[in-house]
Amino acid sequence: MSADKSIAGWDIGGAHLKLAYVSHGELYVHQVHCPLWRGIHELNTVLNTLVHQLPSAINTHHVTMTGELVDCFSNRQEGVEEIINAFVENMPQAIKIFSKHGLYVPDEAKANYQNVASMNWMASAQVAAAHHDNAIFVDMGSTTTDILRIKKHTVVLEGETDHHRLITGELVYTGVVRSCVNTLCSEVPFNNTIVPLIAENFAVTADIYRILNLLPQHADLGDTMDNGPKDQLSSLKRLARMIGLDYSDQEFEHWKAVAEYLMQQQMNQIKTAITRLNHNVGSSLIVGAGVGSFLLEPIAQELDLSYQNFSHSVVPKNIQTPIHVNDCAPAVALVFHEFNSD
Repeated sequence: MSADKSIAGWDIGGAHLKLAYVSHGELYVHQVHCPLWRGIHELNTVLNTLVHQLPSAINTHHVTMTGELVDCFSNRQEGVEEIINAFVENMPQAIKIFSKHGLYVPDEAKANYQNVASMNWMASAQVAAAHHDNAIFVDMGSTTTDILRIKKHTVVLEGETDHHRLITGELVYTGVVRSCVNTLCSEVPFNNTIVPLIAENFAVTADIYRILNLLPQHADLGDTMDNGPKDQLSSLKRLARMIGLDYSDQEFEHWKAVAEYLMQQQMNQIKTAITRLNHNVGSSLIVGAGVGSFLLEPIAQELDLSYQNFSHSVVPKNIQTPIHVNDCAPAVALVFHEFNSD
């Protein structure tokens, strides 16, 4: 499968925008902080900047999204329409919107918004299915984790909407940057005592992975909960507040143990969902993507499954790729796959 050098792939989330394109034999991917919940002007500003940085060969934009869910929009239909309008206003080239039935032109996408809303996972899974006969595709991002079964080169679904995928476990609302740590468990062991977590948003998962030196720097784009620094010490202070304490550097090993415990609780959430979904497929392979993919290989090992990065099978060997290409799987998928156009 070769890249189409005329296509830019875009994935518009609620917190980040992801862009992929090929130029001079190299794949470029960009993840940009775009807090869409603050208003559509955030997206317009980012698009207006990025469009001027694209190669002249780009003449088509393929777009997918999850950002229509943010609370600045009154409903998902309004969100889909506003995101599409932002592209129409900022991009002089052709625009096609990804849906579960293929690619729509903007007016078709607005008229069929249910087929467009929160479908970025489908783009990635369909491309993974084109390359794998039997696998579990997992995209663990900053906020959510998508888990899809592939059988006989086909994506096997129990649900399609966010609502139904939450019920089936194909969408697990946990990620390695923005999830509040009290969504991972209700209590933690600290200094030989079990302590309930405070029901406040003092610390998020980015703090956990900063403490453990696992969070990729390019994934750490959003603000911290206290608007403080993004370093290990500041993350330790935020975590300490979760059990009603101030951090003391004499106790680092205790806090490291808390962070490791929280990491394992998050991994267990993903393992439980994979195990249930894999029951009828019996796959021996996890195909992993997302900024949280550093957790997916250990998860595969704990489940006694093989592991492969999304990009290794999707991106042609003659294309140079950046190290964080897997973070932007939906955008990359839109560049390297021939989707039907309605």
